[in-house]
Amino acid sequence: MSELTIDRRAMLAALAATGLAPASGLAQGTPRRGGVLKVSHTNRIATLNVLQLSGPAEYLAVDLLYSGLTRMGPNQQPLPDLAESWTGDGEAKVFTFRLRPGLTFHDGTPCTAEDVVATFRTVLTPAAASPARPVLNMISNIEAPDPRTVRFTLGVSYADFPISVAHANARILSAKALAGPLTEIDTKPNGTGPFKLESYDSARLTRLVRFDKYYQPDRPYLDAVEMYLFPDLAAESTNFLSGTMDVMLEVQQANFKRIGAARGVNALRVASGRFINVVMRQDQKPFDDIRVRRALAMSVDRDLLVDLVLEGLGRPSYDNILSPEYRFYIETPKVPYDTAAAKKLLAEAGHPQGLRIKLVASNRPAIRSQVAIAIKEMARPAGFDIEVETMPHDTFLATVWRKGNFYMGYWGMQPTEDAAFTLLLTSDAAFEDSAWKNKEFDDLVARGRSTLDDAERARLYAEAQRLIVRDVPNLFPFFQDVLTASRDWVKGWQVHPLSRTFFTENVWLERS
Repeated sequence: MSELTIDRRAMLAALAATGLAPASGLAQGTPRRGGVLKVSHTNRIATLNVLQLSGPAEYLAVDLLYSGLTRMGPNQQPLPDLAESWTGDGEAKVFTFRLRPGLTFHDGTPCTAEDVVATFRTVLTPAAASPARPVLNMISNIEAPDPRTVRFTLGVSYADFPISVAHANARILSAKALAGPLTEIDTKPNGTGPFKLESYDSARLTRLVRFDKYYQPDRPYLDAVEMYLFPDLAAESTNFLSGTMDVMLEVQQANFKRIGAARGVNALRVASGRFINVVMRQDQKPFDDIRVRRALAMSVDRDLLVDLVLEGLGRPSYDNILSPEYRFYIETPKVPYDTAAAKKLLAEAGHPQGLRIKLVASNRPAIRSQVAIAIKEMARPAGFDIEVETMPHDTFLATVWRKGNFYMGYWGMQPTEDAAFTLLLTSDAAFEDSAWKNKEFDDLVARGRSTLDDAERARLYAEAQRLIVRDVPNLFPFFQDVLTASRDWVKGWQVHPLSRTFFTENVWLERS
């Protein structure tokens, strides 16, 4: 029986690109050890619970604190992390991962295959409420034949399994920590990542310091990483441009050109599948009527949104959750901006005098309310009388998210098509919030997941994308480029389409 194995040549190329393997030379000079990297961010780190977190700054924090079995590389392929190698059987149903020797948690205890087993069993427990569960629910059995070997048996064939175990919410925790109340890991992380927690203040500063027993003995180069919360965007920009901060985790579109033009600044931009989505719950009026959803879709000028809100730093989308960066993406028909046709459709849906409705947006990131206000004005000629309410992010999460019938979502790109579909759209999606519940779509996603033939998989995923566009469970008006910036004394800072994997252990400072 043939086996699925790592392509060594591709792996070495990817490793060299990320600094994880020897290269002939480093374009940015010889790395130096020491210094504190100061990173600014605008979204509060609400939790350090790797099983549940979902915010931009939280993702960077767990990249520093935790390691997974694998990690995503710049080319959207899995790289070794705690697992030094893996193989799969010819049916892609049994995957065996071999751990690196001598792995250690931040508290000094060994990290073994039993910890990996405990982590994935917890992820698959509904009570853990992990977003990784729908992505990994094909696992039927996990075992540890010896302390360095983990074997997964899947209920269906799934060739992308080594990518799925790199899920941000499936980083490895200790079995001991998982045996206690999971609430303890909200503030007391115990990972195997390049940095360990020294202090955590979600309203101001989170400080992480070098972990001396990280599996790469010469990394990280930095002594520490300090993550500073700046609720005020102007204050964040001022502190970065003055040199007080070394890195802006995310740069707002309106500031990107100005910050990029500043002396001593490296502004980085990469195309991504990150998106704003407009949630329209189909189990609540008026969005239980597809004509209302389609009318709103025709009331949004996608090109103008990209120009006005994104400052051209993105691309229009026509309500497909997948962007061109995905392997099985299909180009979907353009949704014309046609307010006359939208108004007619709205009348057919029983709203001849128009429709008055409230659209809710969190104040973080600011782009949510910006897009909401733009949609309000664009949709007015079609008969939509939209009241935009912007509220603090914590209030939004507690009272509106996954409860309200009309609000703004915001999500990063996912590593695979399956992960994107199971993030929001399948009936058992991790963050299902539109109440679409389409059995045909669920079946296509399930069959695509278990199909090894690329041509058949492409066909199934194409049909799934057509259903999304047909039924409009969400508006996906554009894809947003990932924007970040660093001072020129910061070396090795990378931007990634997933906007969460920065390989910060490779970062070093020319000044300490």
